[in-house]
Amino acid sequence: MSTVIHDHQALDGWRTESMYTFGEAAHLANVSTTTVKNWLFGYTVRGRDVPPLFPSGSGAMVSFLQMIEIMVAGRFRRSASGKNVPFRAVRDAYLNARELSGLEYPFAHMRLEGLGGHIVHLLREGGSLDSFQALDAPEQWTLPGLLRETIDQLEYDQELAARWFPIGKNVPIVVDPRLSTGLPVIQGRGVTVQAIRKRFQAGLRIDFIARDFEMDPHLVETALQYSERVAA
Repeated sequence: MSTVIHDHQALDGWRTESMYTFGEAAHLANVSTTTVKNWLFGYTVRGRDVPPLFPSGSGAMVSFLQMIEIMVAGRFRRSASGKNVPFRAVRDAYLNARELSGLEYPFAHMRLEGLGGHIVHLLREGGSLDSFQALDAPEQWTLPGLLRETIDQLEYDQELAARWFPIGKNVPIVVDPRLSTGLPVIQGRGVTVQAIRKRFQAGLRIDFIARDFEMDPHLVETALQYSERVAA
């Protein structure tokens, strides 16, 4: 059995310190708060204890790397022909990724794409996974488009996720644990998406907000649309 490398030992702590409430992590990752708690601590169903998805879950807050792994796991579940794969299959895949890589945060690591074929191979038992199969090599398995899209949204530092562009890198909205306590901000501006949303809710027009923050009205509108999804 391989030894899991504790990635945080090589970091300065800005990605591993607790910074999100369960609700904040859930909204950013686009899963329910209950899902976050279940994945971190496990749960009981019909008198049977279900172990947690992430073995390192602890405390009442979530770190940036944990939030990214929750987001990736949630997208894994939604990737199988539009249907959720069973929790057990995702947990098995995650533990297998930890074992294969020897990493503490395999879903937040830049090796995720390389591990994809091995991970997805385990998910076949979870249901219909035809969308995971490579068209040019039916016997091979590949990461689904949603997961490849997720990887493209991440920027890495020391091979671990450091910044996440939730709408894509072509839109300057970023989640960076070193900026505004990890809340979504307008890159290069230091303005949180939440601040834009509050001004709009106060009755200010988009063009006024854009002039005040010296940004394109289209970006303000995009930030507002995104804020509706992640609003607590």
